Amino acid sequence: LPLTPLDARQTTLYVGGLDALVTKDIFRAAFLPFGPLVDISIPFDNRTGTHRGFGFVEFEDADDAQAAVDNMHNAELYGRVLKVNLSNKGIGGNAAVWENNDEGQDDEEGKGTRPNK
Repeated sequence: LPLTPLDARQTTLYVGGLDALVTKDIFRAAFLPFGPLVDISIPFDNRTGTHRGFGFVEFEDADDAQAAVDNMHNAELYGRVLKVNLSNKGIGGNAAVWENNDEGQDDEEGKGTRPNK
C-alpha cells in the first residue's frame, strides 16, 4: 500500500539542534537503532556550505518513529540537545518551504521562511 500524506507525517521526524560536526552517517547511526529507515535528509545552506542545524528522518513504521521521539527528544548528540518530534513535512517535497506556511509564521527552527523581497 502506498503511504498517504498522513502516514508519511507519522513516520517522518523533524530533528533540530544538530551540531555542525554531525554528518549524514552519524545522523543515520543515531536513529537506526529504533527501526528501519526509509530516508534521511539534512538540508544544506549553499552560502555557508554547512548544514542548517536540523534534519528529517523517515522510518518504515510509525511505532519506530514514535520510539525514536520518545528516546531522542532532549537527548544529546555531540554536546547539543536535540529537539525531536513528528514532522509536518515529508522528505523530498517539491514545494518551497514558505508555500506551506501562512504569512507571518516561522519555520520549525523559529526563523522566518519567506524570501527577502
